[in-house]
Amino acid sequence: MLPIALAAGSAGLALAVARIVGWVDLPPYVFILTLVAAAVAWLSRPTSTLIRAIIGFLVVWHLVSLAILLANEAGLISEALGPYLPTRASILLSVIFALGVYGLSFVGTIRQITNLADPFFETRDVGTIELPFGIAFRLQERYIAHALLYLLLVINIAQVLATVLLNQWNNRFYTALQQRAEATFWVELQYFTIVAFLWVILAVYELYLTQFTQMRWRRWMTAKLTGHWLDDGGHYRMRLQGSQADNPDQRIAEDVRLFTDNTLGLMIRFFSAILSLYAFVLILWGLSASFKYNVLGIDLESIPGYLVYAALFVAIFGTVCAHLIGRKLIGINFLRQRYEADFRYALVRVRENDEQIALLKGENAEAQGLTRRFGNVVSNWFDYMKYTKRLTWFTTFVNQASVIFPFILLAPAYFSGAVQLGALTQTAGAFGRVESALLIFTNLYASLADYKSVIDRLTGFEKSADGARAKPATAIDTVRDGDRLQLANLAVTLPDGQQLVSAPDLTVNAGERVLVTGPSGSGKSTLFRAIAGIWPHGSGTVVSPAGADIMLLPQRPYFPVATLRDAVTYPAERGAYTDAAIVEALEAMNLAALATRLDEEAAWHQILSGGEQQRLALARALLCKPDWLFLDEATAAIDETGEAALYKALCDRLPNSTIVSIGHRSTLVNFHDRRIHLVKDATGLHVAGDAPLMALAKA
Repeated sequence: MLPIALAAGSAGLALAVARIVGWVDLPPYVFILTLVAAAVAWLSRPTSTLIRAIIGFLVVWHLVSLAILLANEAGLISEALGPYLPTRASILLSVIFALGVYGLSFVGTIRQITNLADPFFETRDVGTIELPFGIAFRLQERYIAHALLYLLLVINIAQVLATVLLNQWNNRFYTALQQRAEATFWVELQYFTIVAFLWVILAVYELYLTQFTQMRWRRWMTAKLTGHWLDDGGHYRMRLQGSQADNPDQRIAEDVRLFTDNTLGLMIRFFSAILSLYAFVLILWGLSASFKYNVLGIDLESIPGYLVYAALFVAIFGTVCAHLIGRKLIGINFLRQRYEADFRYALVRVRENDEQIALLKGENAEAQGLTRRFGNVVSNWFDYMKYTKRLTWFTTFVNQASVIFPFILLAPAYFSGAVQLGALTQTAGAFGRVESALLIFTNLYASLADYKSVIDRLTGFEKSADGARAKPATAIDTVRDGDRLQLANLAVTLPDGQQLVSAPDLTVNAGERVLVTGPSGSGKSTLFRAIAGIWPHGSGTVVSPAGADIMLLPQRPYFPVATLRDAVTYPAERGAYTDAAIVEALEAMNLAALATRLDEEAAWHQILSGGEQQRLALARALLCKPDWLFLDEATAAIDETGEAALYKALCDRLPNSTIVSIGHRSTLVNFHDRRIHLVKDATGLHVAGDAPLMALAKA
């Protein structure tokens, strides 16, 4: 923005000097406006990137219009082009719009939008642009984003110019019809064909480039939010802290799409409305002087631009009423997306747990739960219908009345013979354009209400993700140092601050086989999660081996919906292990029957039994060969004989790995050389400390 501000400031000062010495004959407000444009460009530097981009475009547009105006007044441009060139009023309006955009940058909702949009227009990620004939080049995504935005704005300017030309054609064409001037009729028809064809081309490429930009933006924003959600265990911590960001899948999949589509679409529509207002206010202002008649004893000719004021009155009245009628739609739309997502999530849960539901005969309970959730959708929908109906009543009435209103207003002048039919239709068309531009808030209120709810949901999601990723003041300090695991003054708490388990001073050396025991609910699994660094609630220090590969297998393992090859090697990249190594690991875990199904893609957590899932997870550990392996009751679904065989295979195939297991069975002592037991103290807190290993076997 600095170069634009300096260019505008230099132009304003140059104009002031030129007027003082008599080189140009321009009123003082022209160079004052240029200096104001420079000031707006300068002041907008601390604002958002998107706001700066739009203000910069408007200031450049002001400077270009000023240059054309000076060239025209110097006689450098043909007089035939005079009606199509910018005027002094155009220069005024460009500065007013720049000031308006700058003022909007302080509005809370606009700041929400720009906070979500700016990262795309600032990113230094490199993207690829593919052109016809196989031409492609790589460029930073922010430059591509700005170029596409400016191209769409230029297309809108061209569209509005074409609309202005058609409005002027309207006067000539209908006047020719009224006067039965056949030769003029055919000439004007040819003129219309050319302009209309150009307008069609502009409309097609506006749609194409808008969709192209929307998808690039959505692809980038989806990757950003997905990473923001998944990085550093943020998704897990968001769930732990009871985050306000319900249904993250809905936020990333649906709300990102709605945000990118609506932001770009509404921005283009509002800019088009501003341009139409920019162009047709001038036309309507000039045409107002041609309608000379009295209404209720008032000489309308004595009120400059009275038609503009009439359109402004209708627009203000419509906007205020639309807001009063439809403002509750914002909250209703917010809840609508939430209820829809909750209902879909419940359906997915039924599908994923169909076997357990069938075994427990829980179909009626599930049906009642689904009915209750869908009842929220229905109730919300009827609220949406009620307020949408009220808003539609009003907006439809205003839109229909606005069609006939200018004809009623101008009819006396036409019937008195003061103007021709062409002037009447041109003025009515210009009035309609101005009124439509001013009524954009009224006509789009329902869409804006939905858009506002999308903004609120995405903003809440980002805040929740940031809060989950931020390190709490009482967070457990995790350090990578040395070659052993050390727990010092570790106190693990629940999210509400209630103390759960304590480990004042524990050390596990590399190569040890340690069994962790304790009563159910004593916090063994939570202690493992604190050691793994994903449990943020508590205090103390966890020092884990520097550079060591650590793997934790929970009681219920996770498998992606993918081929068996990808499921067993998750999260390693495809091709990290040979098929022979995968088959060997499966056979070692007594899953030889699966060796022929490596290319089969399925939801393995639904196909395999609990014991088979745990065996498959252990096969994953054999492939990974971690330095430290934590097993959180990872064999609980397997009988004692099978469990013993699996532990023997682990010990034989991972001789250099440190294994720390949570378990209850006494047979596990055969595969461990040390035990850590959680004992409840006088305060009810479970404290972890060393205990005799064989005592578990005797018990």
